[in-house]
Amino acid sequence: MSLIFEKITASYHQSLPFVCFKKPKASKLKAYFGENTVLNYSTTFKDEGFLFAPFNNEKKSIVFLKKLFQIVEEPFFKNTEIFTEKKFKVHLEDKKNHLELVLAGIDAIKKNSFKKVVLSRKENVKLTSFDLIEVFEKLLQKYENAFVYVWFHPKVGLWLGATPERLVTIKNKEFQTTALASTQNYNGDLNPSWGEKEKKEHQYVLDYIISQIMDQNNGITVKNFSVSETHTIRAGNLLHLKADIKGKIENFELKNLLNTLHPTPAVCGLPKEAAKSFILQNEKYDRTFYTGFLGEINDNSVTELFVNLRCVEIDKNLAEIYVGGGITEQSDPEKEWFETHLKTKTIRSIL
Repeated sequence: MSLIFEKITASYHQSLPFVCFKKPKASKLKAYFGENTVLNYSTTFKDEGFLFAPFNNEKKSIVFLKKLFQIVEEPFFKNTEIFTEKKFKVHLEDKKNHLELVLAGIDAIKKNSFKKVVLSRKENVKLTSFDLIEVFEKLLQKYENAFVYVWFHPKVGLWLGATPERLVTIKNKEFQTTALASTQNYNGDLNPSWGEKEKKEHQYVLDYIISQIMDQNNGITVKNFSVSETHTIRAGNLLHLKADIKGKIENFELKNLLNTLHPTPAVCGLPKEAAKSFILQNEKYDRTFYTGFLGEINDNSVTELFVNLRCVEIDKNLAEIYVGGGITEQSDPEKEWFETHLKTKTIRSIL
C-alpha cells in the first residue's frame, strides 16, 4: 500500500480530517492530513489551502489551511484493471418524485420564472461492505480525465467524487473556466449527434458565463478573452458538450470572481437567483456540498477549483448519491429521469 493510502486509512480510523485528490490527467496524488478536528471556514478566500464549498453560496466554505496540515505527494500509476458495472434496481418512489419535480420546473419556465433550472435528487444505497481505499482507488483508475477526490472531516462527513467540470483555474493572472452542459450516454462514438434541446442548454450556460465575466459591475477586468469551439468530451460512461473560456484577469478579488461564477447555470440555472430560489424551495432536500466546488486556493499563487459533481456521501453503511440535470422548456421528464439514472452509474459502478 502506498504512503498516502496508509495515511488515509490511519486518519480515517482516528477520525482526523484529510483530503486526497488527483487533478485531470495528472501523474501524482496530493493529500492534506490534519492533526485535530477544528473546523476552519474561509470568508475572504484569501487563505492558502484546500477549499470545500457548498452549493448555497450563502453558507460558509470549509478550508483545510495549508499551514495547519501535513502535505504529502506521490506518483500515481494507472493499471489496466477492468471494473465491471453492476445492474441495480430503480426505486419507483424516487422516479415518481423526480418526474413531479421536473414537471414543476417546466411549468415554471413556461410561466417565464426563468429560462433554465438544474434539478437534482439524492439516491440512497445500502452497502453490505465498504472499503474506503478500494473505492477511492477504483475512482482513480476509472476516471483519469476527472478531478478525483476523497474528503473527510469527522464533524462534516466523508465525500468521494470524480467530477468532469472545472469551475476556474487562475495562474499568473491567466484564468480558465469551462461551460459544460448536456448529457448523453457513451456508446463508443466520441462525435455523436446532439439535439436542439442539448445545444440550446449548453449555449445558455456559455452565454451566461461570458456575460458575467465581461460585466464591469462584477469588478473583474479581462483581457485577451477567448472562447473555444463547443466540443464533445467523455466523462466515464457519459458525454457532455464543453467550451473552454480563457483570458487574462486583472484587478480582482477571488471572492468576487467566485460569487460571479458560482453557482453556474450548469448546476443551478438562469437567471441564477430565480433558479436558485426554485431549487431551494422545491427539491425537498439539502444538496450541501453537491454542486458546490472544491480544490486548492492560493497555493503558490495558483487557484484550481472544480464543481462537485458525480459525488457520493458515505454515512456508515449508507451511500448517498447525488445526481441532477438541466431542465428547459423542451425537456422530456422521462428522458430527464433516465439521464439521472445514467449518472448514478459513475458512483454505483465502483461502490
